[in-house]
Amino acid sequence: MVQEGALRKKGLAGGDRDLPPLKVLLHCRTVVERKNFVTTGIMTQVEGELLEIELHEYQLFELGETVKLTVYSPAGIQSFQSIVLAKYEGAIATIQPPALHQKFQEKREHYRVEASGTGLITHVSADKDEQPRLLPRPLEVQIKDISVGGIGFAGPDLPEFKPGSLLRTVVNVGFSFACDLEIMRRERTEDGVFCGTRLTLLDPDMTRQLRAFLLRQQVQALVRHRNEANAQKKFKG
Repeated sequence: MVQEGALRKKGLAGGDRDLPPLKVLLHCRTVVERKNFVTTGIMTQVEGELLEIELHEYQLFELGETVKLTVYSPAGIQSFQSIVLAKYEGAIATIQPPALHQKFQEKREHYRVEASGTGLITHVSADKDEQPRLLPRPLEVQIKDISVGGIGFAGPDLPEFKPGSLLRTVVNVGFSFACDLEIMRRERTEDGVFCGTRLTLLDPDMTRQLRAFLLRQQVQALVRHRNEANAQKKFKG
């Protein structure tokens, strides 16, 4: 059993302010249990809404099946149920259950993924309390990253792109949705500006489709990362 004093010293015990970071589960021995089968692997990713467990027997798991995970971490033994979302060379990816977020803290409220697409800005207002005005012509920007709560885009250096401005935008990242983007930060780049924004969907029913897109992007990123790691191992070997 882990000593309470040791946990507090490492910031792994106490109230909500002292919740350990989710990354404390990284590289920990993880037991994965399904019906009539138990195996052991290593937790290799905990970012976003997914967990990645490195397993020799990854092919034995079915997509969509419920599994029990037991993680032996510095914050104690963590047991919870999850669902297998993907499997690929040497690993499975499972959903982070909501109960896990009650035990651990994340620095960022919403995990952003890289994305490629466009945004057509049709209306602009100086702040969220002002009525948006219709632009004579839509402004096109390039989407760089996205989460359920925000978007990062690159665009020209225009006076409309300043912190506090509200941009009514139609985003296309393989599917389209309308939203309001409030600029939270603005950075100059070589060919314009990069803006980090807070996203509000105009149609709340699009939330499910957006979450599904984000999960697919996260799985693709995990697969790329593992393929690159395996290629490096073969090269060194």
